[in-house]
Amino acid sequence: MELLTWQIVWRSEKTALAMALPQQILTVAPAFTHQNLPPEVGLLLPSLPGARQLVNYISDRPLDLTQSIIGLFLADPFFAVAREKGVLDRANASWVTNLPSVAQQDPGFFHQLADVGLDQELELERLAALKDLGVRIAITVVDGPSTAKALALEPAALFVVPRVSDFAAGFPSLRQRGAAAQQVAEAAKGAGWEGPIVGLSGPSEAAYERQWPTVLSGVLCRPRPKPG
Repeated sequence: MELLTWQIVWRSEKTALAMALPQQILTVAPAFTHQNLPPEVGLLLPSLPGARQLVNYISDRPLDLTQSIIGLFLADPFFAVAREKGVLDRANASWVTNLPSVAQQDPGFFHQLADVGLDQELELERLAALKDLGVRIAITVVDGPSTAKALALEPAALFVVPRVSDFAAGFPSLRQRGAAAQQVAEAAKGAGWEGPIVGLSGPSEAAYERQWPTVLSGVLCRPRPKPG
């Protein structure tokens, strides 16, 4: 199994809430790779190892996870919250987010998954249970409606990622990603939530924060294989 690192880059004037967050997200890497298959999409393929396998993997290796948020596919039907919390503790992993998320799927397929209970509600239910057990959570969202549901859990941060269809013509434009971030920010404002919002970034954009949508506190760099 291989891991991907998603580095978080904050604005030069970081808020106290942002400073309290880890520096990266760790997820499993897709089992199948291709130059025309973005890893953000490949993470949603059914060939992906499950959340339980990832938790076991990180607990069996001498990884320093103090500055990492573990990205788990929390709609995995075999994910058992109490068991995985114990394994996360042994790995000294105290942060979790729902990445990849079923919310990234196109609406038609998303509703098919919801019909069998593999939906965002299941992800949020498991995030809530992990939070109750002492795990700190950030939540991955795609738009205003998914954000409105997520904010009831009072997450430490929101990560805004594009849907699968947004990658149809390549990496989504800054304008397209900015529009999604604006929806998320408006939903957050409506709920009175003031935490950091982080949007997906291309490699060259991370160094130029003036290009970032103004509603973002930071950017999440596209994933790269974890060294070692």
